[in-house]
Amino acid sequence: MNREDIERLLEIRVSASSKEYAWVKNVVSVLAILLGVLVSLKDKTETHSEIESKLFIITIISFGLCILCGLIFLYADSDTEHRVVKKVIEKENGFENVGFGTFATILKKRRVFYILRIGFFLALICSVLSLVAYAVYPEF
Repeated sequence: MNREDIERLLEIRVSASSKEYAWVKNVVSVLAILLGVLVSLKDKTETHSEIESKLFIITIISFGLCILCGLIFLYADSDTEHRVVKKVIEKENGFENVGFGTFATILKKRRVFYILRIGFFLALICSVLSLVAYAVYPEF
């Protein structure tokens, strides 16, 4: 694989990563607003059935978990960039002798960010399902 192919693949990866970043950021923003609306509009004077209360709690927890996973996952690119800069500085100062200069400085995201990505999507699915269940349950 020549340098041009690697640069083209890197461009594609950066583009995909930035699109995913923007999408997750928008989803987290929407979820935070929905969470605020849900909590503020909850009628505290009305008594609810046990199932309805549990659905509300599950919805709130899944929204919170999704927001938390999403926010930490969004930090992945910054973390990787910091690690790349550190690695380049080490190479330039002679701590590591690779021979390819800064071009060979490629780092993978930490495993925790892959786990958080999966957690974000699972929590998002749970959030949507629990919100639908919470909204539909009183109609039965």
